[in-house]
Amino acid sequence: MSRCRPGALRPASLALVLLFAPLPLRAAGFALFEAGAKGQGFAGAFTAQASDPSAMFHNPAGIAFLRGKQLYLGGTAVMPSWQFDGAAPFPGEGVHETDAVSVLLPPAAYYSQAFSPRLAFGIGLHVPFGLKTQWANPDGYSGRYISQEAQLSGFAVNPTVAVKLADRLAVGAGLDVRFSKVTLIRRLPVINPFTQLPVDAADERLEAGTDTGFGFNVGFLAKFSDDVSVGASYRHKVTVDYGGTASFTPRPTGNAQLDARLHGVLPAEDLNLASSITFPAVLSGGIAFHRGDWVFEADVNWYEWSTFQSLPVTFPDRPDLSGVITEDYSDSFQYRFGVERTLNDRWAVRGGYFWDETPAPPASVSPLLPDSDRNGICVGASWTSGKWRLDGASWLVLARDRSTDGLNRDGYQGTYKSHAFTLGVFLGYVF
Repeated sequence: MSRCRPGALRPASLALVLLFAPLPLRAAGFALFEAGAKGQGFAGAFTAQASDPSAMFHNPAGIAFLRGKQLYLGGTAVMPSWQFDGAAPFPGEGVHETDAVSVLLPPAAYYSQAFSPRLAFGIGLHVPFGLKTQWANPDGYSGRYISQEAQLSGFAVNPTVAVKLADRLAVGAGLDVRFSKVTLIRRLPVINPFTQLPVDAADERLEAGTDTGFGFNVGFLAKFSDDVSVGASYRHKVTVDYGGTASFTPRPTGNAQLDARLHGVLPAEDLNLASSITFPAVLSGGIAFHRGDWVFEADVNWYEWSTFQSLPVTFPDRPDLSGVITEDYSDSFQYRFGVERTLNDRWAVRGGYFWDETPAPPASVSPLLPDSDRNGICVGASWTSGKWRLDGASWLVLARDRSTDGLNRDGYQGTYKSHAFTLGVFLGYVF
């Protein structure tokens, strides 16, 4: 191998600097509604019932109809799985990638209290949005220059007040205090001047949070008779402004001269970063029917993902590396249907189905979030004994195969396949 001239590394250094462009913080298609196992058993169709303390998530007006003091808490194990098959020109046909995500455990906890026959207060903790994507074989993964791992974590605290305007009509409202953290990891490439091929130059880690945003939610619940109820709720969009750091850890390239030059180009200290995510508003409406031992509910949910058109990522100390990522998400709908059968004084069983539209255009489908339309098949059950209640529910979520249609903005083309299995368990107690 011939000796590289001193100036020959400059194009490589320039290529590395250009690749410091901010990693996209895509924030769509990861709304969670595993807020309580009874609601999960109805496939999330719970707006017109809201008959346990998880009403603070589904419809805050519902706590006006709860008796006494109630505690409801639990969590849901979410087990997602993704696969990717490449397409030309990059990474090419025959490339097959798999995920490395294990189990996610979003928790929820609620407390409600009736102060009078018409006034109730509650406070809830739940996870309305969350995401983790992680790909196997990080050293050989073909999409490692786009994303190796992306995680959006956090929770919402939701103090709520509800008032009965009449015996069968209630309204409710709450403050939505959102805590959120983002972590993004990828590799940075550089062109090896000896082989003219890309090699891994550094590990890039962007970490922001925990930061806070504020919103609100409102709802009403009308019980026209013992058999029919109608409900609607609205959760306002929440913007979280993030501050954090970006770190760059050099990786040996196998060439001492190239490594030395990269050490001079890579930031020696962590860079401050700033970004912002606007979580969408959600509007839900539902109708429930009671017939003897049976309950049926149908809901329609609208997500205002169109508020997420672009995303700024700013490095205050290096404005030359700052940029804006175009996302172009669209509003989407979700349709939920659930049914319950009461078997006896202790047991009830339920099941349901939901259809969830993706808000992401093909250009935005990437290793960060391989989003697509999803079908959900749901089952659940409740056991009640005195003041105690135990709810369980499980979902099988089947996503449609999603192709980038050759339009991915990062030039990473192919088809994603995914599914998920969930299991939620919640315990309730009436004081």
